[in-house]
Amino acid sequence: MSKIIFVHYRKDGITRKEMTEMWSDDTQLAIVSRLPGLTKWVQNHVISPEGEAACDGIGELWFESDEAVQQAIESSVWQEAVDDARRYIDLEKSGAIIVTEKKMVG
Repeated sequence: MSKIIFVHYRKDGITRKEMTEMWSDDTQLAIVSRLPGLTKWVQNHVISPEGEAACDGIGELWFESDEAVQQAIESSVWQEAVDDARRYIDLEKSGAIIVTEKKMVG
């Protein structure tokens, strides 16, 4: 199992609540759910007070394999998702990493 973890920072002029609403809206759902090989999508919405959080949200996209991750990244759907995210995410500040999860407890 491989996944991509995103650390999101909202665009200037947008509140965290607005960012979270846009990130969770039907438009983004309709796009991301079409990513080839996607098995799970988790959004971690920050509830810490403004100014205390290191970011505004953490996203997780889960795939069966590293190959599936590559196929998703190279797909036109990926670019469509990125283009839509520009509405509310500061892509210059935000980042992503590809990881393999190692369960330690539970």
